[in-house]
Formats: sequence, C-alpha cells, structure tokens
Amino acid sequence: MENTQKRKFGLLTTVAMIVGIVIGSGIFFKVDDILDAVNGNVTLGVIAWIVGGAGIVFGGLTMAVLAKRDENVGGLITYCEMTWGKTLGYLAGWFQTIFYYPPLVAIISWVSSLYITELFGWTNPQTLFGIKMSFLPNWAYPFSFNEWTISLLIIVLFFAFNALLTKIAGQFQSGAMIIKVSALVVLAVTGITFGNPSAVVHFADLGLIGGGFFIALVPIAFAYDGWQVAPSIAHEIKNPKRNLPLALTFAPIIIMVIYIAYFIGINAVLGPTRILELGDGAVSEFAQHFFGNIGYKVVLTAVVISVLGTLNGLILGYIRLPYALGLRNELPMSDKFSKVDKKTDIPLFSAMFTFSMALLWLAMHFATTVGVSYFNWTIFKGVKVDELSIVLIYIFMVLIYLGVMKDHLRIKNSTVIEGLVFPILATLGASTAIYGGFLKPMVRTYLIISIIGILAGLLLKPRHHIGKSK
Repeated sequence: MENTQKRKFGLLTTVAMIVGIVIGSGIFFKVDDILDAVNGNVTLGVIAWIVGGAGIVFGGLTMAVLAKRDENVGGLITYCEMTWGKTLGYLAGWFQTIFYYPPLVAIISWVSSLYITELFGWTNPQTLFGIKMSFLPNWAYPFSFNEWTISLLIIVLFFAFNALLTKIAGQFQSGAMIIKVSALVVLAVTGITFGNPSAVVHFADLGLIGGGFFIALVPIAFAYDGWQVAPSIAHEIKNPKRNLPLALTFAPIIIMVIYIAYFIGINAVLGPTRILELGDGAVSEFAQHFFGNIGYKVVLTAVVISVLGTLNGLILGYIRLPYALGLRNELPMSDKFSKVDKKTDIPLFSAMFTFSMALLWLAMHFATTVGVSYFNWTIFKGVKVDELSIVLIYIFMVLIYLGVMKDHLRIKNSTVIEGLVFPILATLGASTAIYGGFLKPMVRTYLIISIIGILAGLLLKPRHHIGKSK
C-alpha cells in the first residue's frame, strides 16, 4: 500500500481543518433542537455541551495515541485495522464512504443555501436567485426550488474546488476558520456581556437531568461531528506524528469553549422560548438585535463562510476515503480509485464517485422533506438524513477506544494515561451520545438500514480480503 500524494498541510491547516469542519453548521441550526430536548432548560443544555465536548477532547487524545504510531492513508480505516484488524477497517471505510460523509455533505450544502437565501432575501418560494418565476413549484422556504438549486451548485463548486485546486482549498479552510471563530467569539462575548446570562443559567436545575438530556446529546454530537476527518489526510500532513496529535489535542478544546460561550450568549439575549420559536433563524435575529441591518449582513456573511468552511473540510477528507480503500484493493475497480492524477495530486476517480454519492444523498434529503410534505412520500416520513450516521460513527469510535485499551493491556505500548484513562473517558463520552441516539424514535429504522448497507459492503469486497485480520 503506497501513498503517492505529497505532504502539503502544516499544523495550522490541520487545526484549521478540524475547527473548520466542526464549527460552521451545527452550532447555528441545532441550538433549538437542543433546547427542545431539554424543555428549554439552558443549564442542562450547557451541561450537555460539556459532556459532549469532553467526549471529543478525550477522543482526540486517544486518536492522537494511534496517530503517533502510524501515518498511513485511511484515517479511521487505519486505526480500526491497527486495533481490530482489516475487516473492521474495511467496514469503517465503507460505512464512511456510503453512509457518513455524503449525507453530511448534502445537509451542510443545504444549510449553506438556507443562509445564502437569508443573506440576499431570496425567501419568496417562487423565486430563483431573487427573480420571480411563477412557474416554479410553491414549496415553502427553506425547502423552495431556490434552496435546492443553490445546494446543487454548491456541491458542484466545492467538489471541483477540492479536486482541481487542492492547495487553495486548504488555504480557504484556514481563512474560513479565522472568520467563523471570530464571528462566534464576537456573538458570544456580545451576548454574555450585554445579555442576561444569570437569568437563563441556574445550576439548581441539575436535578432535572433525564431522558431529554441524553436526547440533546444527539444534535450536540452532530454539532461536534467532523473532528474525526483529520486523520483521513494524515498522509498529506507534514510531520504527521507530531502535527496530527497536536491538532487532535488542541482543536477539540477550542471548539468546546467557543460552543458553550455562544450557547450561553444567544440564550442570554433571546431566551430559550424565542429561540424555539425562531428555529434556524435565531442567529439572524441575534445578530440584528445588536448590530442592525448592516451588521446583520456582515454576521450572516460570516455564517455563510463558516458553513462553507465546514463543507469544504468534509469534502477534502471525503474524496480521500475511496482512495484509501482502493490502495488496499478493497473496492471493485480499486486500480481506478487508487490512481492519483499527477497534475492535481488528487484521486480524480475517487472524487467523481464521492460527488455522485453526495448528489444521491441530497436527493434523499429532498425526499424526506419536500417528498413527504408535497408528494405524500410517506415511506420517508420521520427520517432525518443528518441523524442517520451519527450513532454508528460513534459506535466505530468506541471500538477504536476499546482497541487502544486492549493493546495497552496486552503489549503495554503506551502509558497508563494514554492507554487507559484517555480511552475510558472517551468511551464514556461517546456512549452518552449513543444512548441518546437509541432514545430517538427512528433509531431502529436507521440501524436496520445502516447495518444492511454495511454488510452489503462485504459482498462487494474482493473475496481474498474477506476475513483477513491483523
């Protein structure tokens, strides 16, 4: 298995990729879901952010243990192979390729279109880019024809961007991180300073923790999701045994602090009741409340760049997944998936395949929203494609954490802190999100679909690899 791609990403770009992927979408459109799960109790929401954040902090520290040992292509694929063998590594790669990355790319491209529409005031259902077209379907915003068109264009643009201009895509990731972090810090500080945080955060509410608290951890897991993408470009990071562990250690801490500050800030200004009424539009009113129309436009522009930064980072990592499986000869046409274009330094066949999968999941998102509401496609009723992958990715993560503990106990290849304490705490954090996922009403459907899809991957895997283990 030989990697032919150049090492072109430094520590700043790696940190920027983690922060840039994680911060950018969930923090803006999941706040109301979290409040809904905890019945508007801001204190429980803050505690849930801390629990979820602790999970990714210790998850990053545990992944850093593995990152110090191996810099091969594949990220989670490699780490599953290192801990439990090649079959689990393949299943992790197949799951991410089919069920994890593409629905996230589809959802985040749609979220990008939502905020672009708000920025330019294109919310009239029968308009396209603000131009009135009476023949367009009368689907209500944010599911109008305009949003789907913009979503499609965004996916096309960013896949082309990452396939043909990789270095510029990495630079955009760094720039987007600076903009999005700055915007969130400004909103958080403004809300905490000029709002009334003491009116919404009451630590006497700790006794109210119940099932809703764990359900809140599912949208929080979505908001934190994406930090696992960084290992997928380990083979393109300069000095990865030093830079990747550092990035996996510091980026999650930065993310958790910013998220909690923003959550308190927006609640201190608008209050949970108003946020629940506004839904995904809460950030717009929050910005307009303090900065007026011009400031609102500036903040919303930063939000758009923030979400696009998340999308860019996801696509950057996603393109390399089928390439990693192709290098292992674990896909049909592996020779094509593993071929890197010399001019662009990108596996173009892998890029085209991942682009097709993203479009397929965008169509699925359309089916579960417009299809259900306007065409009575009841088979998709209640399905949320952004929740389909979250529980299972955490299950794979827990398996990796358990594998680190197993290897420590068996061959003593790490310190007690690295080999036991970090993975135990990471497992506890991930387990809370998994438990919350199992409380969701559609979890059985999600699991059945995902498990069938993952096992179907074994049928496509070249037979001489099936069952081969470490």
